[in-house]
Amino acid sequence: MKKNLRNAFIAVLAMVGVSANAQTVVTFTAGTEKGTSMKDKNKDKMEKEGVVIESSNAALAQNPYRIYKNSKTTFSCSTANITKIVITEAKKAFDNKITGFAAENGWVVDGDAKTATWTGNASSVDIAAPNHQVRAGKIEVTIAAADPTTVAAPTISGETTFTEKTTVTLTAEGAKIYYTTNGDVPTEKSGFLYTKPFDLTATTTVKAIAVKDGKTSSVAEKTFTKEEVKVVNSIAEYKQLAAKEKATLKLNDAQVLYTWTTNKGNTSTYVRDNSGAILFYQVGANLELKQNEMLKGEITGTFDLYNKIPELVYAAGLTNLAKVERTAGSDATPKAIKVGEAMDNLCDLVALDKVKFTVEASTDKKGNPVKKFYVVDGDKKVQIYNGFHLDAYKDMAFDAETEYNVVGIVASVYKEVPSINIIKVEKNTTEGINTVATETINANAPMYNLAGQRVGKNYKGVVIQNGKKFINK
Repeated sequence: MKKNLRNAFIAVLAMVGVSANAQTVVTFTAGTEKGTSMKDKNKDKMEKEGVVIESSNAALAQNPYRIYKNSKTTFSCSTANITKIVITEAKKAFDNKITGFAAENGWVVDGDAKTATWTGNASSVDIAAPNHQVRAGKIEVTIAAADPTTVAAPTISGETTFTEKTTVTLTAEGAKIYYTTNGDVPTEKSGFLYTKPFDLTATTTVKAIAVKDGKTSSVAEKTFTKEEVKVVNSIAEYKQLAAKEKATLKLNDAQVLYTWTTNKGNTSTYVRDNSGAILFYQVGANLELKQNEMLKGEITGTFDLYNKIPELVYAAGLTNLAKVERTAGSDATPKAIKVGEAMDNLCDLVALDKVKFTVEASTDKKGNPVKKFYVVDGDKKVQIYNGFHLDAYKDMAFDAETEYNVVGIVASVYKEVPSINIIKVEKNTTEGINTVATETINANAPMYNLAGQRVGKNYKGVVIQNGKKFINK
């Protein structure tokens, strides 16, 4: 009898030990698990295995994660309670260490300022960053083992921010789901029985429960917010918006001039219509816009100015191409400009013809000697820069004696000096033209600039038509 009791006691202890150790660690690694935001002043969140990390101001699509000053970050889990959170700073965190977080409410920042740790038992945990920005390389969330007798709350999914409508999907394995959209807590009698995804067209909080074998789960809820945004009729009008304002841009015969993605996955797409040009930031990465495509329709995004460069920034849940007609287009025509006109053509595809470079010696951040190239006209100048990291120009082997024809995007401004990110640079070869015509010939024949690109009748400068060079005025 005593032996049986002892064996039973050992079995109970073993079950307790298994239960105590049956926890799950969900790891978020910067660059692998990502949110949607690449910049500050944006809400952001990411989800993995039932764990949700949501911040009032963060860039969780960045590597490392950036959690900005004065933000609040919430950790929650729909399947079980959280028992531990460890936030580890990035390997190269500069001065933005974990000390940006407040060591309070159960959070402990270690002496070397490498990690911030919370331990406890809760379904939701908050941490504030009142001191400065935090850059984290890894976040580990430990969740307790789920009680096998407990019915898990349903999962509510769908775009939480929308402009017209959003589709909501509810899931709960092996259970019936009842939900409400009026703010009331659902029951089997008061809630709607979920059978299929449904649409929302106004700001709504969805609450849901799962029912299985006579047992009811806790209440899951999620708010879906309809954003009212204005509509503008051109790129020029869009650029008059206030910074961080969301709006819908009407596109009419707009064209993708150039698109470029960095090795960190940040995509810049330059778009022009009849009123001007703008940078679509991260829109190309999410929607795969292609160079020279013609665009017609509507696209919603957040307007911003980054170092004077006008941008339409991707807004999660709002930016899509559902209302944009895309067709293949011919090669975009560069706009012939003078040096002093570069600031008036930010984000546009431009051409500088028959220019000489001024070469300035400088050093990079590591103290290595570098050369910077400028085109100077009186008190105006523009930098010629391999900002798109094209292999053909990685050595920037230009000299100060040769005339060049430059094609590129006016892509940045530094200390009031605009920079043209080069797409093509060729030596000017117009010397030796014996016959110069001042009128076009055979107007229906295709016309090309000296870079070999087809141009329209309004192009100004030296062109080639029917195999002959002449100046088109």
